[in-house]
Amino acid sequence: MAKASRTGAVNRPRRQIAPYLFILPFLISFLAFFLMPVIYSIVISLMKYKGYGTMKYVGVDNYRRLLTYGAMWNSLLNTLEYFVLGMIPVMIFAFLLAVVVRSNAMARWQRVYKPLIFLPQVCAVVASALVFKVIFGTNVGAINQVLGTSINFLGDSKLMKLPVICMLIWRNTGWYFIIFLSGLTTISDDLIEAAKIDGASSAQTMFYVTIPVMKPIFMLTFITYAIGAFKLYTEPNLILAKEEAPLAVAPFVNMITTNINSGALGMACAAGWILVVIIMLLTLAQMRMFKEGQ
Repeated sequence: MAKASRTGAVNRPRRQIAPYLFILPFLISFLAFFLMPVIYSIVISLMKYKGYGTMKYVGVDNYRRLLTYGAMWNSLLNTLEYFVLGMIPVMIFAFLLAVVVRSNAMARWQRVYKPLIFLPQVCAVVASALVFKVIFGTNVGAINQVLGTSINFLGDSKLMKLPVICMLIWRNTGWYFIIFLSGLTTISDDLIEAAKIDGASSAQTMFYVTIPVMKPIFMLTFITYAIGAFKLYTEPNLILAKEEAPLAVAPFVNMITTNINSGALGMACAAGWILVVIIMLLTLAQMRMFKEGQ
């Protein structure tokens, strides 16, 4: 008995250590490729650093210079415009498409509708941007050819955001359609039938049953769209310029890439952390808004 107890005492620490050995590769990769770079970027944001040579500590001067830099606020307003003007149509179209596809009348052809609606999300961003650049071209663009006009969509600062917003709507609708469709499948058919038995019309069932039950899904979609919108970079720069979009339509991420290209890594890291704070505040505001609405 004594020998068995000693064996059990020896094996017990091994059993306790074994789970940590399984997650050790993840912990090492998390520390090496996430936590350490995050800490290092905070340090660099407080420095004047070109990416080589010595660092010079400047404190919060990088943040102060960015917050008093008009171009940063202009790019932030551009990103907000892309976010708002893209999100509203995407959420409306995606939700209505999900409701229509979920209905009994369209159930027969779901295997056809779902892939077609989701297809734009699968297309490569670069290829999609080139297509939209051709569609909105001034001289040989498809829209101008059909209308017989020469509207300078890609050169007029008042119209340059339109091709980007159209592409964002076209690409993102299919993704959020799938999310909304998944949320609608969680609503019990008995709940819908009960509402109809009580005399509720289709519109009343939508506003008083479906939408309230879907509030957690709406919160998820709004938050994920906001995070993606504030990290927007590829679409404006591919559609509107050969290298980087003009300042009048440049997204906020251009502040990071421009400073990296100019050798101001401290400013680039500071701009990145300003973006992180903005996304966090927007996420918390959306979570609070949905929490108060429940």
